[in-house]
Amino acid sequence: MPGIEGTESEFRERLSAILTATPLLMQVLSVARRLCLSDWLVFSGAVYQPVLNHLTGRPLNYGIKDYDLGYFDGSDLSYEAEDAVIRRVKAAFDEPLRSMVEVRNQARVHLWFEAKFGESYTPLSCTAEALERFTSATFAVGVRCQLSSVAPPLGRSPIKPLSLK
Repeated sequence: MPGIEGTESEFRERLSAILTATPLLMQVLSVARRLCLSDWLVFSGAVYQPVLNHLTGRPLNYGIKDYDLGYFDGSDLSYEAEDAVIRRVKAAFDEPLRSMVEVRNQARVHLWFEAKFGESYTPLSCTAEALERFTSATFAVGVRCQLSSVAPPLGRSPIKPLSLK
């Protein structure tokens, strides 16, 4: 595929340019930052889909069905605490984003994962750790608005932040 060669630094620059040119994603990142959720990331399709769209000549928002917003708060693992955050986040957006932003406390995933997917899931220690458990490296990318990205290290090298300008 043309345009996919380069150094890690060049890839980070290209990723930053693509993501900052994606208005709905930037709106989600901006609102999430203002909400001050603990250890939050926007991840999955909201991040990789604009890249795939850019490479295939489609509009950057094409095919984005939702914006997965994960946060990590181990201080209260109750559904009620997570639901309060879900309601607070939804109230911060107008449509269509209100219906598209899906919020989950990554500290709670182990409580429901097995019932939903039939496999056990050991507790996470942070939101970024969830990326290491994604079934595909393509999907395992996340960004936040300090603006840095997190992905499982390739070849187990340290994760380096990505600054979006």
